[in-house]
Amino acid sequence: MSKDELAIYFDKEGADLLSSKISALLGGKGNAERVGCLRSLRGDPEESMIEMRLNVLDRLEMKNNLLLLDMSSDALEYAFYQLSEFLRTGYFFPSEFWSFSREGRKYDTQVFFGKLSS
Repeated sequence: MSKDELAIYFDKEGADLLSSKISALLGGKGNAERVGCLRSLRGDPEESMIEMRLNVLDRLEMKNNLLLLDMSSDALEYAFYQLSEFLRTGYFFPSEFWSFSREGRKYDTQVFFGKLSS
C-alpha cells in the first residue's frame, strides 16, 4: 500500500458492529459513532478506535490509535451496502470503498475494505 492508500479489514463480527453504527448515523441517531478495533503495527495487533462523523465533506485523519472519518451520507450509505454484501457473501467486491481528503496530503487517500483472514 502507498501513503495514499489505507486498508481496513473485517471479520463478520466487526462488519456487523460497524454496520449497526453506520445504520444509527443514517437513521439520525446522533452525528458521531465510535467503534473499537485492532490495528496492525509492525505486524502486532494494537487496540485502536474508528470514529465516524456525518459530514458534508469526506475527510480522514489519523491520530495515534484513532482513525477519524468524516463521511457524507453517500459514503455512509455505500459503506453500509458494502458491509451488508460482505455479511451476505463473505467477501468485498469491489474492495475499493471511498476516497477521502487528508490535511497536508496532495492526493486523496483511497480506502479499501478487505476480509480479515482467520
